[in-house]
Amino acid sequence: MADPDQVVARNDERLRRLKIGEAAQVARARRRERAQATLGKRVGRGAGVVGALVLAVIVWGLLVGPIGIGGLMLVFLAGLVATALAVLSVGTPPEPTRLGEAVPAALPAATDAWLDRRRRELPALAAPQLDAISAQLATLETQLARVPAGDPVAQDVSRLLAKHLPELVESYTRVPAEQRKRTIETDGRTLDAALVDGLKVVEEELARASDSLAEGDRDALVVQGKFLESRYKGDAGV
Repeated sequence: MADPDQVVARNDERLRRLKIGEAAQVARARRRERAQATLGKRVGRGAGVVGALVLAVIVWGLLVGPIGIGGLMLVFLAGLVATALAVLSVGTPPEPTRLGEAVPAALPAATDAWLDRRRRELPALAAPQLDAISAQLATLETQLARVPAGDPVAQDVSRLLAKHLPELVESYTRVPAEQRKRTIETDGRTLDAALVDGLKVVEEELARASDSLAEGDRDALVVQGKFLESRYKGDAGV
């Protein structure tokens, strides 16, 4: 007969792996969405510049006269430069010092984009935690959009994302790469492990905040369900 403790441990491990896989899928989907949105903005800006130049040439031709071959060449070159500038001007994710400027509802998306940009500087060991944080941010993005900016939970999330998480990442990346494998004398961990542990705390706090924000909706659902039962089941029995 199988040891119950071993069965529980195996089930817990399966659930943990399933959670990691789901978080990774969410993180990949969000990266694709950001890439598509950025591409769309760049194409839109480039098309806008080209359209403006074509319109300017038409207006010039109607009001002044033909611009000639030389003029067309100048317009073509100006169009290339203007289009390149418009495409490249699509903003990059904000730096940590600017994350605090975002309103709570916009902070999860801004933080997720910033964290994804910094992913290459972080160890592979941290990838599951980064994916888990991304998944939590996807949930919080919707939840924070429904609460006022002054909500205590929203304020806690803002401090965590705009201050404490960037400080954790920046502290790690400031350490020279060749020194990150060293053991921390106080507790025996490496800097990589310390970073992962810090990211775990961030993910747990985001999960706690999400649970707290959903508490009111859960309570409302229970109350509404009880009301419907008393209202309609009670009438049916009369």
